[in-house]
Amino acid sequence: MSLDAIGIAAKNIEDSLKFYGFFGLDFKMIGEGHHESVLPSGMRIMIDSFELLSKIDPNWTPATISNITLCFKQSDVKRVDKLYSDIISAGYKGHKEPWDAFWGQRYASVKDPSGNQIDIFADVAN
Repeated sequence: MSLDAIGIAAKNIEDSLKFYGFFGLDFKMIGEGHHESVLPSGMRIMIDSFELLSKIDPNWTPATISNITLCFKQSDVKRVDKLYSDIISAGYKGHKEPWDAFWGQRYASVKDPSGNQIDIFADVAN
């Protein structure tokens, strides 16, 4: 068994595709309301519209809170600050401004267009 994909439910597909583009994800539309980006490891990140998910499962409802956070490692600490700034400047919501975490990483958190927490980090040694 292996983990093959992570699915993200999106209130607004176009806004979500733009947001995740900040992290270098290049999505391809696979079908109406369904987009996929394949990472170098082969893992897929999928974005599905609320409308598609409701068609697949008429009982589906959007989560009110997410308990899973996607964490994107950056090449160095300056990149954490720059990426956070670029995302906020583009009108997306910050959750926690960049800070030096006690575990040796520069860390920041933002919210994607559907309210999911996305973390940005780099090892301080870099």
